[in-house]
Amino acid sequence: MKKLFSMTTLIMYGFTCLNLMADEIKQPYTILRGDATLVVSDTPKFKTSEPIPNSFVYIDGEYIHSPYIITVTNLAVCINGRVVTNYEPWVNTREFYLPGRIGITPESVAQSIDSECESLVQNLTRGGTFHFYKGGKRSSGMDDGSGALALIGLAQKATKGDEQAKQTLIETMGLKNSLSSLHPDWIKRLANNKNLETRATTILEEKREREKQERERRDKPGN
Repeated sequence: MKKLFSMTTLIMYGFTCLNLMADEIKQPYTILRGDATLVVSDTPKFKTSEPIPNSFVYIDGEYIHSPYIITVTNLAVCINGRVVTNYEPWVNTREFYLPGRIGITPESVAQSIDSECESLVQNLTRGGTFHFYKGGKRSSGMDDGSGALALIGLAQKATKGDEQAKQTLIETMGLKNSLSSLHPDWIKRLANNKNLETRATTILEEKREREKQERERRDKPGN
């Protein structure tokens, strides 16, 4: 009888712990904004993507090694653990916005994050060059490796004192308004990034080889 009581107690204790854990998981994410507290009850559904081997990703001028894994931490979208979009500062109550204006609210922020993550997965999988920097992001479309090699070339010239190459590099990467937040040696790091140079060269050579084989196939008698 005593043994049965102990078993029953353990089972009840287990259910209690599970309920407490569930309650803890259900706790909404809160944003403290001065004296106000914004409650985000609907958290993002997106958690982690599969590794994506395509594309070239730069964050604040630094090349991020592939493969790329997109994750969500609180209200921030990350690529390989680096924050590319933090939605928290943009969240405001519906009353904050002028009538008719559409903004990010505690009720809609999860949808915005999920939508961006899904778009990132699609775009990175499709392939391209993506620059993320303070205040925004940009995409330069498909990159067969030549774009990355061009950036390395500009960075190498800039490290040798070529001011024109430096300005072109900054404009190409969209970093004009965020230079103060970059690592002091970001250009030197890009110029000496052998991993990026090797990957870009390999991709470009593979493309050229495919094009060569396609030309030979077309020129083959009987085709």
